[in-house]
Amino acid sequence: MSGNNLFTGYRVGNSGTTFVSHLQFADDTLILGEKSWANIRAMRDVLLLFQVLSGLKVSFAKSLLVGANVATSWLNEAVMALNCKVGSIPFMYLGLPIGGNARRLSFWEQLINRFKSRLSVWKLKHLSLGGRLILLRYVLSSLPVYALSFFKAPSGIVSSIESISDFFFFGSDDHRKIFWVDWNTVCSSKEVGGLGVRRIMEFNTALLGKWCWRELEDAHNLWCRVLSARYGIGGGRLMGGGRDAYAMCREEWFTNHVRRTVGNGRNTLFWVDVWLGGEAFSVRFNRLYCRWIGRYQCLICVR
Repeated sequence: MSGNNLFTGYRVGNSGTTFVSHLQFADDTLILGEKSWANIRAMRDVLLLFQVLSGLKVSFAKSLLVGANVATSWLNEAVMALNCKVGSIPFMYLGLPIGGNARRLSFWEQLINRFKSRLSVWKLKHLSLGGRLILLRYVLSSLPVYALSFFKAPSGIVSSIESISDFFFFGSDDHRKIFWVDWNTVCSSKEVGGLGVRRIMEFNTALLGKWCWRELEDAHNLWCRVLSARYGIGGGRLMGGGRDAYAMCREEWFTNHVRRTVGNGRNTLFWVDVWLGGEAFSVRFNRLYCRWIGRYQCLICVR
């Protein structure tokens, strides 16, 4: 559809070369496009044609049309043509809120409610300390994994999630007693005498750090090209200003533990990559690097 210029996808960034028209997973389809009546007609015709050819029925009543910086009056007219409903941002897609602000506590409200619903059931049961530890390590600790893989949780949310320590120590007993074991000891590994419970903040950082590694390995994939067009490239690497995962890339814990082999040299930046020794040449030979940068900028101005 987009290849025949019948539908104009969403242009990412200002380069004008990266477009996204649709995302699909199982039976969920997310169509992205510019605001135009041509796109509305194209979507309607393609979906109706799909029904005729496949024998399947598109549930327009369950479909939503969501607009970003689009007038409500225009959306109301468009949904009448598509016979669907008007949606709002944020909306849920594949279990995650799309378009929300992960820095706000309200963004994580659904996750916190899931914790509370699980705890309300378990607190009614008289579980041993070992049973509570198993539920804590293998059930409660797994609930936020999906969300923490994409968003950096605020410190207030981390504190709320870690409040499950009360359940571990007290169970169904509402009477608060003294903590005989420090929570940091509980979160330590078994090799040093702890119980191996995950620390939410460190676990969140590790999950986001995986995207940094994937950016190095899968630079030509669609998701990486979209983020490159959206947030820009600085020094040959994705900037981390608008994406939680790439903000991790700029932190010392990641850069200090990544080393690059030159190979054919196509993906290695001479000055800023750590490819020889323990630090980049721009740091080791800073005066020479500054002179080179100044000369390079002068050449650009002359041209």
